[in-house]
Amino acid sequence: MRANGGERPSINPARRGKVTRLANRLWLWLALLAWATAVRAGLPTGEARLLLDIAGKGDSALSLPSDVTVTDGRVYVVDSGNRRIAVFDRTGKFLFAMGKGLLKAPVGIGKDGKGRIYAADRGTGRVEVFTAGGKHLRTIELQHGDGAPARPIDVAVEPDGRRLYITTNDRHSLLTLDARGAFSGEWGENGPEEGEFRYPGTLMLLPGNRLAIVDILNTRIQLFERNGRFLTVLGRWGVTPGHLFRPKGIALDRKGRLLVSDSYMGVIQVFRDDGQFLHVLGSKGEVLRLGTPVGMTVDDAGRLYVARMRENRVSVFELEY
Repeated sequence: MRANGGERPSINPARRGKVTRLANRLWLWLALLAWATAVRAGLPTGEARLLLDIAGKGDSALSLPSDVTVTDGRVYVVDSGNRRIAVFDRTGKFLFAMGKGLLKAPVGIGKDGKGRIYAADRGTGRVEVFTAGGKHLRTIELQHGDGAPARPIDVAVEPDGRRLYITTNDRHSLLTLDARGAFSGEWGENGPEEGEFRYPGTLMLLPGNRLAIVDILNTRIQLFERNGRFLTVLGRWGVTPGHLFRPKGIALDRKGRLLVSDSYMGVIQVFRDDGQFLHVLGSKGEVLRLGTPVGMTVDDAGRLYVARMRENRVSVFELEY
């Protein structure tokens, strides 16, 4: 009841949804204004030249791609909307798909030094392992240390395949598994402090026995030693260059710099591994704008592959900075 005895007016759900959409548009407008101001002020950009888009067509068309990896001249795309891994050659020609009927809600993808492909499936709580040619090798059932089922988001694998690292959203933690797929450790919990996470997402192995984890709702990238010891943070909340709003993907270029995709801002920023912001990817001096960039990888030739979820494609860029 209200203080004057009247009934509290209810809010029509449709009106609430409209207000939310307007608020989101205002946020986006303000964010774009902030970026435009930064560009006019001389925001440094690193040149990224578009080589091709991989989208497929017909039965091979991508739907909501979330992550990508490259090995042995093939491009492996987590085709989330189609519940499969779609495989293309480097010219964008569709080759085959794997995991159809096995995967339920795949999100992340990893590989080991032998070219085996690991798909993290949050829908089943499993990691599925395939040969590079698409043959299913095994299923790894995931559990937390107390035996409760775990819901994976992404997976990274030591080159020798002896250790797996897996981010989970249900416990906001990172699991480690041995070569057999058996639980060997877990660290992190829900929170904003160093070593804590709020929806950890993409992760990747770095040189020097390090690990980088995209900490989505804490709007940062956390770097650790692979034993779990915290090292440093890249980025912090904000909508201007050097800040992150919705970080989703991370990749390492051939010069050891970290590229971070921001799905809400539609940009890719480049940092040193000590956290210093360097520049944003651009083309001919303009900021490169992408629709919902998420998972990324850089191949042996230095080409950048970006999964553009809402645009149903993977874009391939030559980095020229």
